[in-house]
Amino acid sequence: MSSERLAELFDAVRALLLEVGYERLTFDAVAARARTSKATLYRQWGSKSGLVMAALTHQRPALYDSAGATSLDEDFAQMARADSVPARDLRMGFMLLHSAATDPDFGTELRTEIIAPVVDALAAVFEAAADRGEVVRDSPLFQRLASLILTDVALSPLISGREETATSRQELFATIIRPALTFTDHSNS
Repeated sequence: MSSERLAELFDAVRALLLEVGYERLTFDAVAARARTSKATLYRQWGSKSGLVMAALTHQRPALYDSAGATSLDEDFAQMARADSVPARDLRMGFMLLHSAATDPDFGTELRTEIIAPVVDALAAVFEAAADRGEVVRDSPLFQRLASLILTDVALSPLISGREETATSRQELFATIIRPALTFTDHSNS
């Protein structure tokens, strides 16, 4: 398939996911919407979860990379300025989490393909700060804080009823994430 045709197919999968959910998504519905054959879909992806994961990971935004940051505060400032998660993506996330709760195999794939890379990229920010000597290395804590950031970004708009903003992310970093870290004291060096 050409890249344009593949993008059309994956757009159809994502649209159907939002309309009917993972449980009711069928190869027949995708084939009809994308104007392709069901056999082609099975031959290419083998299963509904394979097709859905391909659609979700196709052209996803780049993960945050802290390589150019010189401090954890600079990382926090850059992450706070990042674009908010569009409402459509939040709806998709909630639908996928529900599907993961009802289908353990799909849940495993979702964690492996979608969630773990984001959590690992966020935890890498704290690992880089530890490499620079800013914080005490605590990899389990770094993983938990990364999960907390991801959870807050996903759930905060639903809980608060307000759109997530740079200010709300700065507040998260200042009031929860930063205090949870043990900073090293460079004044004794």
